[in-house]
Amino acid sequence: MSAVQFNLLPDVKLEYNRAQHQKRTVYGLSALACVAVLVIFIISFLSVDVLQKKLLNDANNDITNYSQKLKSIPNIEKILTVQNQLGALPSMHQNKHVASRLFSYLPEITPDKINLGKLTMDTTANTIEFVGTSDTVETVNKFVDTLKFTTYTVQGSSKPAFSNVILTKVDRNDQAQTTNDRVSYTIDASFDPALFAAVQAVQLTVPQETTTRSVLNAASSNPIFNGETGKKSTQQGGQ
Repeated sequence: MSAVQFNLLPDVKLEYNRAQHQKRTVYGLSALACVAVLVIFIISFLSVDVLQKKLLNDANNDITNYSQKLKSIPNIEKILTVQNQLGALPSMHQNKHVASRLFSYLPEITPDKINLGKLTMDTTANTIEFVGTSDTVETVNKFVDTLKFTTYTVQGSSKPAFSNVILTKVDRNDQAQTTNDRVSYTIDASFDPALFAAVQAVQLTVPQETTTRSVLNAASSNPIFNGETGKKSTQQGGQ
């Protein structure tokens, strides 16, 4: 004979039991979340208020100890000053002007009949002044045009070598005894500082229509500097 089992619990009781089970599940998950948040808070508090304070105190103590050790070294200030100066030497070397290049530029840009009695170059203001004599005013103008249209090439880029070229003074002396001192002149110009930069090689390009000493190879027979400035005084200058 088979057994028959009847469920005598009403539906309301079943729904209540199911709700109680879900309630316990929610409470359990909430408790776990609260515990996790509490653990994270405790770890954060310990790392900020305890660990970081300890690290900062240790760092301050190390700084104090090392500072005292450095201060105890004799002449430490002089040593640091020398080291700073040595560290600045490479940049100073790169930025310095190689003024000796001027003597290689002059034969290229100076026409044959131009004589220089005085040359002044200011590497701070990047200006240069030519003072001397020539045979004619036309030759002086040729010198001015040569300076205006001379360019230089660095890493494939061509730029003007001189700017603001001005013939500030020109005097004609028809009573001169020689052919190369009838005209005295003064030319002022600005030069590109890259012409004398130590960190790069520079190649000048002089206008082809100008006949300069480098083309004629006449430096030995007719020197650039002859000590003449067009003045009556015998003072000789050049730099």
